[in-house]
Amino acid sequence: AYKDKQRIIIYGDYDADGITATAVLWEALYLAGFDVIPFVPHREDHGYGLKPQGIDTAIEKHGKPDLIITVDNGIVAFEGAEYCKKLGIDLLITDHHVAKTDQGEKEIYPPAKAVIHSTQTAGAGVAYLFTKEILEYFEVNYTEQTLDSLLELTAIGTVADIVPLLSVNRSIVKIGLELLTRTQRPGLRALFTEAGIDPNTILSTYHIGFIIAPRINATGRLDHCLDSLRLLCTQDESRAIKLALDLGSINKQRQDLTFESVTNALKVPKENHEDKKIIVAVSEDYNPGVIGLVAGKLVEQFYKPAIVIAEMGEVAKGSVRSIWGVNIIEMLRTFEEDFLELGGHPMAAGFTIETKNISKLTKKLEKLAEEVIDNNLLTPTLEVETEIELADITQDLFDTIETFAPFGASNPHPVFSTQAIAVAKVQTVGKSKQHLKLFVHKNSSPSFEALFFSGGYLAESIKAGDTVDLAYQISVNEWNGNKKLQLVVKDIKSVA
Repeated sequence: AYKDKQRIIIYGDYDADGITATAVLWEALYLAGFDVIPFVPHREDHGYGLKPQGIDTAIEKHGKPDLIITVDNGIVAFEGAEYCKKLGIDLLITDHHVAKTDQGEKEIYPPAKAVIHSTQTAGAGVAYLFTKEILEYFEVNYTEQTLDSLLELTAIGTVADIVPLLSVNRSIVKIGLELLTRTQRPGLRALFTEAGIDPNTILSTYHIGFIIAPRINATGRLDHCLDSLRLLCTQDESRAIKLALDLGSINKQRQDLTFESVTNALKVPKENHEDKKIIVAVSEDYNPGVIGLVAGKLVEQFYKPAIVIAEMGEVAKGSVRSIWGVNIIEMLRTFEEDFLELGGHPMAAGFTIETKNISKLTKKLEKLAEEVIDNNLLTPTLEVETEIELADITQDLFDTIETFAPFGASNPHPVFSTQAIAVAKVQTVGKSKQHLKLFVHKNSSPSFEALFFSGGYLAESIKAGDTVDLAYQISVNEWNGNKKLQLVVKDIKSVA
């Protein structure tokens, strides 16, 4: 492809991992002198992954390529791979999703010139490592700043896809976060500003996972994610500002839509799932772009694997979120013949199914869940590192804890507990008074503010003068340039 100046299309995905992976590989190949164009499918028009309809659209827009390279998809794209073969298009797959296996558990790959596959990192991580090899192999004249800039995007994709922050992922995110604090990408700087983040002050996996990634994701959920890709890659300051504002606005729409869909899903009669080990919510009113978020909210509420299905006429789309210990993609693949499309991870999956088969699939999954999910897994637990006293909480302790950052999947922020704490004052905070703030102390220890997110409902039962046991994380609250240690409450128990 390089020698003959062949046309290459990078075939991406519409979530934050896929978008960042697309940007990483496109920028690197472009720098190396390849004739390369990025293409990202539309969630509703093309579906997930390498599909004939997506390939046709890419050809209509950009002409027939000689080579297609997938990022963050393709490992189960047998139909798409065969279609490439039929059209005489070479295919190279880079992906991190779980591959299909044969009876002997040997991985089976779609027909391609090459497959670069690892489940140990995110799609952006696979693309980044592949990119480094390309730049070195073709002896491209690049600087350390070039790789740093690509690593910034890789860190965002890695956090967004909630892969374990251990080993290579820890390195990517730890170094990537440091680089993001001084990023030269106009799009990221504009997005930080729009989101109210000052990266020079503090930037953590929380800011990426809960503030930045949702904005990048929002365009692909409600329309087409091309503007997110443009934002990441643009060198135009004014265009970056406009795109960042657009992403913020679309994210607000996504939040409102998610709230409506979650409200709808929570109306599923409790008796329909309280004696079952898996939740299935189906409606023609769900927007397919937010069903994954709705499934996540149901897991939070009921602590069971949740499947949310949007009916769209004869065909329906489903999104699944699981709990630790329940390999959801393995369960779903037990009934692979019932799906039109299926892919995912142990913790999350997506599928397409004929609407008429939803009821049959639901019964099968409920029966399988009853057989394979241990009741103990359905009880949420909170792992406490150790019990300490409030007097032990110092800046030195906080600084030591921070050396274990970045925190995330498989490397959670440590939780501590303290018993018999005195409550001096109780407040509710937040726009809807949904959060609980306690002012607490013990013996001669300093007083601390303890914030319990979504705990406002406890304001009726906890009063000044009460004694409580707390499980909490230690954080820093920064306001107007002042910093002070605070407790972020994870659980609370009144002491009689």
